[in-house]
Amino acid sequence: MEEFTDREKLILDFLKDNNVDIEEVIDAIIKANRFVGVGLVRLQDIMIDAVKKHFKQESLDKIMNG
Repeated sequence: MEEFTDREKLILDFLKDNNVDIEEVIDAIIKANRFVGVGLVRLQDIMIDAVKKHFKQESLDKIMNG
């Protein structure tokens, strides 16, 4: 497993110390940036790309779509 950067440790500590989950983070990002329409589509693309980089063996599309 990869080691966490100092920034990742800070983020993880905040989430843990404040009992925050990923959905709350996403909701806050959407509200803070007032994402609607195209902004939400772009956020979705960013999130998919972020997750895809952790799939080394199989493509995310194959996993999601069978």
